[in-house]
Amino acid sequence: MRARGAPTAPGGTREPGVCFTTAAGRTTAPRSDHATHHAANETRTVKPRLNERIERFDSPFRRLDALLSGIVPNPGLAPITMHVGEPQDSPPPILAQAVAAHANEWNRYPPSLGTPEFLAAAVGYLERRYPAVRGRIARDRELSSVASTREALYLAASIAVSPSRADAVALMPNPFYQTYRAAAIMAGAQPQYLAHSGFPLFSIDLDALDPGTLSNTAILYLCSPSNPDGRVVPPAQMRQAVELARRHGFLVVFDECYAELYDEQPPRGALEVLAEMDDGPGWLDNVLVLHSLSKRSSAAGLRSGFAVGAPEVIAALNRVRLNGTACTPMPLLAAATALWSEDTHVDEMRRRLRARFDLADRHLGRYPGYYRPPCGFFLWVQVDDGAALTRRLWADAALKVLPGEYLTQPAPDRGNEGRRFIRIALVHDPQTTDTGLQRLASML
Repeated sequence: MRARGAPTAPGGTREPGVCFTTAAGRTTAPRSDHATHHAANETRTVKPRLNERIERFDSPFRRLDALLSGIVPNPGLAPITMHVGEPQDSPPPILAQAVAAHANEWNRYPPSLGTPEFLAAAVGYLERRYPAVRGRIARDRELSSVASTREALYLAASIAVSPSRADAVALMPNPFYQTYRAAAIMAGAQPQYLAHSGFPLFSIDLDALDPGTLSNTAILYLCSPSNPDGRVVPPAQMRQAVELARRHGFLVVFDECYAELYDEQPPRGALEVLAEMDDGPGWLDNVLVLHSLSKRSSAAGLRSGFAVGAPEVIAALNRVRLNGTACTPMPLLAAATALWSEDTHVDEMRRRLRARFDLADRHLGRYPGYYRPPCGFFLWVQVDDGAALTRRLWADAALKVLPGEYLTQPAPDRGNEGRRFIRIALVHDPQTTDTGLQRLASML
């Protein structure tokens, strides 16, 4: 029973300056402002318990920042950064033209799958690049726009790792793109690294996988051409990966964002291998293939790519995307449509890339730890101590590179083999590339 003249606030809370009635019927006076403030200060703040899995991975570039912290680069030299695979060439003019032409569409929510024009352009590119897939891809069920292949690589683990699978394993090469490891960990899978042949091309060995590992595998990441060594997965090994996936029930993700960066021969793609090995409706079973404009068209800021896979995989991917990610805006989809529809700018990109590799041959060709990769735009150079050389290059030559050990994980019996490598990105104009490679050669 409430005491007369002692109202309570809705829900039983105290109103400032007003008495209230306790459950025992006693009327009490309000606390002074000072007492209330003192009590609040005595209350312990309970911070949120963040996901402990986040502590298991980090960005290689944040690690590089820590490694070079406190080092002042040679003040007599202009700094050159060759640690990031970010194309420095300007994208073709059709990108900006398409964005401007569709400027009235910024107010529209984009479709997660992509516009019909985008999907048609993606299929057109695939059919020009891989003739074996002509007429095979159902664009409304087996293809989707993605906001960069990084997004799709990360979400692939989310849809492939089932909570009902105990001790789930995520297989990946070593060295590897760091998103593979982060995606696996956050999805609850244990990363496991494929055995390889070592320098110069880290060819993976699927025959080394035991039955127990395969039965626990939820996802296998394969990058072809590979970052950082430029290795191409042979067609026979692609077929082997898909056959293992279909036998043991896991997803194979083919990361082909470097598919157009080749020196002489265009690398075979997973889709043409799949088309040749299976002419039935289930030819895309257990597979997700990813392509990107970031490297192909010097459009890393566009954040646009696409995914091809079996209908149920594409449907699952888009269910997650619709509920948790941002789809590519309409004007940017229009720009991506224009870029996938045009190939001459890609030919020009490859011409510039070959010229950069020619400079690398001239400056590093006699160094035993160098080789010219068949694909990609990285040099994967063997040295004595990658981290130590990285520090010296920044201090003495104002040249920033990436230690190989930041792209690898230790092998159980051989330690971290990446510590004997550095990665150099050949993404700059000829003069900057020439100067950077001169500085590198002088320090080897």
